[in-house]
Amino acid sequence: MRKSLLLVCAVLLSNVVLAVEKKEEIVPVRINCPAPVMPVKAQALRIEGSVDYAAWVNDKGDVYSVDITGDEVFFRETQKAIKKCKFKPGHPGVYRDSIKYSLVKS
Repeated sequence: MRKSLLLVCAVLLSNVVLAVEKKEEIVPVRINCPAPVMPVKAQALRIEGSVDYAAWVNDKGDVYSVDITGDEVFFRETQKAIKKCKFKPGHPGVYRDSIKYSLVKS
């Protein structure tokens, strides 16, 4: 009896773990996002580069936090632009993307 109870508990726990591992991440759906401005310092020094960012989006579709990695000279303008992005309400989560800053407009 005890062995079968342990076996049942082990099976139940393994199913819970599998359900948690298979949970898909909800990705917010971007509606509108302004292009960031090339920083004056980067223009003056003729610096090009890129940043990767993660934007945390709430249930209303607003960005409430941004993490940025990459070329530090572009952080401020990236943060300002990403904070103005709008996402489809009801899809909270983390939106990840990259931005390239170039002196030549493409």
